[in-house]
Amino acid sequence: MAASRGRDYLDDVEAGLHRVAQGVLYKFILAYLIYRHALRPLATRPGTLAAVEYMYAFSAYLFFDFAGYSAFAIGVARFFGIHVPENFNAPFLSHNFREMWDRWHISLSWWLRDHVYMRFMLTATRRKWFGGNAWWAHAAGLVLTMGLMGCWHGLEPRYVVYGLYQGVMLVVYDVFARWNRRHAIVGAGRLAHLAGVLTTVNLFCFGLLIFSGRLFR
Repeated sequence: MAASRGRDYLDDVEAGLHRVAQGVLYKFILAYLIYRHALRPLATRPGTLAAVEYMYAFSAYLFFDFAGYSAFAIGVARFFGIHVPENFNAPFLSHNFREMWDRWHISLSWWLRDHVYMRFMLTATRRKWFGGNAWWAHAAGLVLTMGLMGCWHGLEPRYVVYGLYQGVMLVVYDVFARWNRRHAIVGAGRLAHLAGVLTTVNLFCFGLLIFSGRLFR
């Protein structure tokens, strides 16, 4: 029994070292290099092209900085035998906005789903706020939940608009998915999947550009 516990501890240490190393790579090397050589030079450069380049640079920087911090925290927790859930799961491979929010900042998005969206839906359904129309309640719940997510970052206009934008994008995807199920225009092949990934990533990065505040200068 003692030998088994020892092996489990060594497994935790090994996994912890791996995640700490990943965190150091992401946060202190990749995020730093992106900030120094791309984000900072683009911050004051005018023009639409510079704004687009800034959008992608900021998105990459934010991911590596935050995912690196998360990996570092997960790794340190493993040293003490604590298994902290993942906070990022290859979000830029998502092929729609719903999947994106199942992969990006998972701890926050799932908390909002359980404590804001689900409670709103239960109350809206019970009190028939939308005349019993479940879809309108669903759409309003998405916009409200993501709007609160934006406000969680702060009450500056960029954060509020960012949250509302994400909510609207989730509603737009839901409308499109329902429409496509009826008409079967977009299939499930590799090309359609790739198109979904590219569309989702670019629209999500635009949301992060809003979050950055560059559009409000």
